Amino acid sequence: MKQLIKLAIAALITYAAWNAGNAWLGYIRFKDDVEQLAAFGTKMSDDELRAKVLDAASQRSVSLNDDLVVRRENAHTFVDASYTDAVNILPWYQYPWTFEIHVSAITLQGSLK
Repeated sequence: MKQLIKLAIAALITYAAWNAGNAWLGYIRFKDDVEQLAAFGTKMSDDELRAKVLDAASQRSVSLNDDLVVRRENAHTFVDASYTDAVNILPWYQYPWTFEIHVSAITLQGSLK
């Protein structure tokens, strides 16, 4: 009986770690998409870059909150966003995990020839 309880606890820990790891991996992949868009989207307007970020979010099945901000200052592009994902920690319990994305990309236009 003691071994069965240990096995059940190990299974629950594995289940939680697997689901949390998948949620974190999805966050890292989406953040990488946003970083690529910010770094190489110099010819896009702020609205076009915002649309591309929203498109990347829909491709990754990410429901962004309404706080997506795209702004540029000189050669600096900033993208700030967040989303909440319900992560299954236990089969009967979901934890609302909020992921925040703060991307800052410096673009050097015309400096390399």
